[in-house]
Amino acid sequence: MKLTYRSESLQFLKPAATSKGAYLTRELYLLELQLADGRSYRAECAPLPHLSCDDMAALPAALDEWCRHPERIAAAAFEIETEQSRFPALAFALESLRRQWLSGIPRLLWDNAFTRGEACIPINGLVWMDDAEAMLAAAMEKAAQGFRCIKFKVGALDFDAECRLLETVRAAYGPDRLELRVDANGAFRSDEVAEKLRTLARFHLHSIEQPLSPLDTEGLERLCRESPLPVALDESLIGLNPFGPDAARIQRMAPAYLVLKPGLLGGFARSSAWVALATEHLRGWWATSALESNIGLSAIAQWCGNYPVQQHQGLGTGRLFHSNYPSPLRLEGEELWFDGEGNG
Repeated sequence: MKLTYRSESLQFLKPAATSKGAYLTRELYLLELQLADGRSYRAECAPLPHLSCDDMAALPAALDEWCRHPERIAAAAFEIETEQSRFPALAFALESLRRQWLSGIPRLLWDNAFTRGEACIPINGLVWMDDAEAMLAAAMEKAAQGFRCIKFKVGALDFDAECRLLETVRAAYGPDRLELRVDANGAFRSDEVAEKLRTLARFHLHSIEQPLSPLDTEGLERLCRESPLPVALDESLIGLNPFGPDAARIQRMAPAYLVLKPGLLGGFARSSAWVALATEHLRGWWATSALESNIGLSAIAQWCGNYPVQQHQGLGTGRLFHSNYPSPLRLEGEELWFDGEGNG
């Protein structure tokens, strides 16, 4: 077998804005595992600047080392512990290749009801940061398309404007018709967050993701206990090991939900460990992509298909780029389907 990689750059249709800034391009490494019989499997290694904990400077050397020894992917004792800790995005790519090698079918990582086309995955409609008028139009369009869950990025606009936006949407669609989630990406300050969450609670929101910076562990632990809104942790999980003391700390903080990005968390084994914790001790979890291409998005969706999904997943980012890779995923309203023959 032969393993190669190359760097790729995908151009966003419009800047992907968050409270931390805007992404104009998505830089990634495309890995390809070629077998002697002509089959080839692809995966992406896509650390996200300003968010991933990958050792970016050392990543090319780590990729080169795996290319020198691709047989390690097929080894019975497949070990990526070092990469999980130091290069989470690489661990995600290696697991993706490993799963395809096990299935023997390019692009197929798991055999489950989702990949057999027997079940779909419901996804939320994501409203990216923009001016309030454009965000309102996007939200109303997604509701009209049949999305029953809409997620807003907050924390960059004037807070009153964001509240007016939520109020308008909620007036048009009550909680029984439309679930609203907000994601602050750690944008709120500790001295203002309690009052802001009390205000947001008026709009009957499902949850708020990462209201404080992941560095403010004391503030987040307090909010998990006292917030009038269910708190979901996202960035707080990056760099943590769910097989050690980190899991006990998150369990002790007791957020309502965990938001899982396998590409940033070190792959599927670690993400599955977080699922187990959330299922046993918290209200639940959902997965989101971290602006991956269609290759990474498909891998995450197939992993989600292993579970009886209860929450709307954040997997609707496949149409963000001017050009993308062929995809086995098909979106019908809020329903994500797997079509092994499709080109998405």
